[in-house]
Amino acid sequence: MKIAHLSDLHIDSSKDEIYGVKPYENLLRAISLLESYKDIDLTVITGDISNDGCRSSCLLADKAFANLRFPVFIINGNHDNAQNIFETVFSKFKYNPVFSIEEIDFISVNTVAVAEDGTNRSRGVLSDGELGRIKRFIAEGERKKIILMHHPATETGSWLDRRILENRQAFMNCIASSEKVIAVLSGHNHYATSERIGNCLFCTAPSVSTSFDKDLQPFEEAHHPGLNVLSIHDGQCTVETIEI
Repeated sequence: MKIAHLSDLHIDSSKDEIYGVKPYENLLRAISLLESYKDIDLTVITGDISNDGCRSSCLLADKAFANLRFPVFIINGNHDNAQNIFETVFSKFKYNPVFSIEEIDFISVNTVAVAEDGTNRSRGVLSDGELGRIKRFIAEGERKKIILMHHPATETGSWLDRRILENRQAFMNCIASSEKVIAVLSGHNHYATSERIGNCLFCTAPSVSTSFDKDLQPFEEAHHPGLNVLSIHDGQCTVETIEI
């Protein structure tokens, strides 16, 4: 199986430039690259499809993917309005809490925390309910599992760690005892990382829009937008990061 992993599209309904880059143009380049692959089985987008939180920006992104021959599964990020992701009827995008492709089971996890004023926080957290869902998902059956979530659970040793999953140890405890989880795919940091812990590959996709770097100043534009392509053979994942 081959999976295209994108994240952090940050599309505005106006197609405006943000932070000196043009996210919609970057997205079209990423899609053109995906069209050149003959062996992609599915695409996953791990959140922040929208930059402005509007349904119209999600629909604009959805339309851009219309001609891809493989399915595109999405989850919500902290810039998205979750209701737009969960309830909008898209032409190409699919939101499924749990789904299966070939021999792999996938779960879409919500790591977005809401502040007291009703806005989404930048840093992520897993509720007790979501942790329970993950435990039940892992326990069910003997098939290999992949977890999709916006906020990363692994550290980079840099300023980026301010932005990751707050209760990551509780998440790690959920998956530590099972060899069935072969990958955890996330985004949010706008910086590609991969780390194998046991049999599981923890993989953060670069952003399709703005890009950061752990060795640059916080939020300094690195100008390295990209995507990941994961290959699964004999129950193990490998990843290649590709700039667009």
